[in-house]
Amino acid sequence: MIRTPTKRAAAAVLPGLWIVGAAVLAAPASGQERDRLQRSIQGPVTREAVTRSLVLVPEESVGGDPVQEMSLMLGIAFEFDSADLTERARRDLENVAGALNGPELAGTRLTIEGHTDASGSAAYNLRLSQQRAEAVVAYLTRRGVAAGRLHAVGFGEHRLLPEHDETDDRQRRVEIVRGF
Repeated sequence: MIRTPTKRAAAAVLPGLWIVGAAVLAAPASGQERDRLQRSIQGPVTREAVTRSLVLVPEESVGGDPVQEMSLMLGIAFEFDSADLTERARRDLENVAGALNGPELAGTRLTIEGHTDASGSAAYNLRLSQQRAEAVVAYLTRRGVAAGRLHAVGFGEHRLLPEHDETDDRQRRVEIVRGF
């Protein structure tokens, strides 16, 4: 489970974009703790916002230690109880694909993480989150992002956001993770 910020929490302003909730968090990776800079976009999901959110700013390393991975939390909307993307999700993912195909992120390998809230059984949520992550990967590859750059992983309800109720809509999200 991603825990509360362990080193710092901050909101960063970049030209024309607010990135909210940027924080270095500890998240388990293969049984070990790993630093993760977690970002989300407030406002429209544009190509520019995605690019700026996935490009590391050097000042964001903490205490001289480089950030090991970064994630961009996206509220990708799906049809209820399914892995079918909504029209809004397809529009947002068009901009994500544009950013991933741009020069700043070309060749970057990414993990697409699917997350659910705690409604329903853990096994069902794990399956649904995997299907949703795979739906995002499939959509991005149809938009020209090389399949070999993307890896889909579903976490179900196992990485709930601690600042929200376990059944809050914000728990149902997709994260794009860039490792370093």
